[in-house]
Amino acid sequence: MKSSRLILIIIFVLSWLTLPLLGREAFKKYLPSAIFMCILTKVLDEYGKRKKWWRFYKGIPPLNSMDIFNIGPYFITSLWVLKLTYGKFPKYFMSNTILHILFIFHGIKYIQRLNILSLVKLTKVQYLLIDAARALIIYGFQYIQEKIQACFHSIQRKRVHSNAK
Repeated sequence: MKSSRLILIIIFVLSWLTLPLLGREAFKKYLPSAIFMCILTKVLDEYGKRKKWWRFYKGIPPLNSMDIFNIGPYFITSLWVLKLTYGKFPKYFMSNTILHILFIFHGIKYIQRLNILSLVKLTKVQYLLIDAARALIIYGFQYIQEKIQACFHSIQRKRVHSNAK
């Protein structure tokens, strides 16, 4: 049990250590989508727990093990994947799918051994479909957010231009 907590801490810290490499502009641009991803994942985690799709083990109080993953590697990975692939949807979707396949079909067996997460009533393929849907939702969120920001900036430019006259 103590080794799983230590590994959670290491995974959390290592993921956050990559943040300065992301760059300030990318961080600001993709932060709302990464936060949205964390909220969506937390809601999905709770729903899945009630449906007994998966089981989470103790993490580092007051957080369970998946909360630590959510605010650690999931959050940081969302920022990186969006930075590296946003605007190139096929590349985004393929990158996400490859990462999810690696995690689900290879990483989960180690995570189960460390008592972090166990799939209960959910198959790995079902989990992959849920993650693919989540990736599509997050991409759509970023797309809509950028459209709204573009409209807002356009309105601001019009106001500045009309005030200058």
